[in-house]
Amino acid sequence: MNKARIGVIGAGWWATEYHIPNLKKREDVELVSVCKLEEDQLNFVKNKFNFQHASTDFHEMLSLSPLDGVVIASPHFAHYENAKASLEKGCHVLIEKPMTTNSSDAEKLYNLAKEVKKEILVPNGFNFTHFMPKAEKYIQDGVIGEIKHIDAAFSSSLVDLFQGIPLSESNDHTFQPLASTWSDPSKGGGYGWGQLSHMFGGVFKITQLTAEKAFCFSVPSPTNVDYTDAISIKFSNGATGSFSGCAYVPKDFGGTFYINVHGTKGTLYLDMEIKRERLLIRLNDGNDIQDQIKEGQGTMAYSTESPINTFVDICLNKNFINHANSDIGMKTVKVLDAVYRSIKSEKVEQV
Repeated sequence: MNKARIGVIGAGWWATEYHIPNLKKREDVELVSVCKLEEDQLNFVKNKFNFQHASTDFHEMLSLSPLDGVVIASPHFAHYENAKASLEKGCHVLIEKPMTTNSSDAEKLYNLAKEVKKEILVPNGFNFTHFMPKAEKYIQDGVIGEIKHIDAAFSSSLVDLFQGIPLSESNDHTFQPLASTWSDPSKGGGYGWGQLSHMFGGVFKITQLTAEKAFCFSVPSPTNVDYTDAISIKFSNGATGSFSGCAYVPKDFGGTFYINVHGTKGTLYLDMEIKRERLLIRLNDGNDIQDQIKEGQGTMAYSTESPINTFVDICLNKNFINHANSDIGMKTVKVLDAVYRSIKSEKVEQV
């Protein structure tokens, strides 16, 4: 059996709780090498998951043994350097969202991946559900006509995380989220980078639009990252968009995620909030089109297992559809980069 030789850079909370266990479920995966800055924790991870090699230096880790793919789950600000080095080694890369924390780095990775003919996958779990590609196909088939407006929202219970308080949901996990990743404005902290990357990943997948201008008002956390985001966007096709992000949600709720796309022939409603799940199209001629999303299959069922499985298939040269590719990742970074510039300037910023 051919096996995908996988390395992991950033074996912290998310990687050890989700990515690595999901890789271990596959019989066609070989966990080759792992990188983590803290040597004692690195040795623990190496032994727990039976990695062959380990290093505190990602350049060294990439040179220890040939790899087909690298999972990058390091802090946001480190994604670019980790991914660049991995691509230059000839590896496919799975980069935790956000792909990078500025437009320039996102463009460089996008172009480098094309140059070396390797795939970038950003594991936006919602993009890999059964309903997100269906929504995309309806829109691309012209069912709702030309897109004129999008309204979307993403909210979650993360007031603690974005002010540097350990996430209560991670109390029983191997590691807890690194506070600075989420709460330090100089290291890619904030609700936009941390959560709205999910929302925009979905928006850019199903609409395939390109953002042109953005404006944002925000409520800051005690560490001065964004708790909330009220965003207006103008797209290159002339459409407008209104987007909301909010960390103020009660715990154990699952949060809100919906995307409404309004076109010249009708409106597509994609809602993933618990007890409101639906993919519904209402057309101007009075007809409805509906695809079932079962209760609990939306925000309450979020998983990155499907993206991981797709990434393994990419590394094994199997047939695949990358529902969160480098184009979607770059568009997401570009719009969030403009959002953060707008928060500071209180002006409309070019994407």
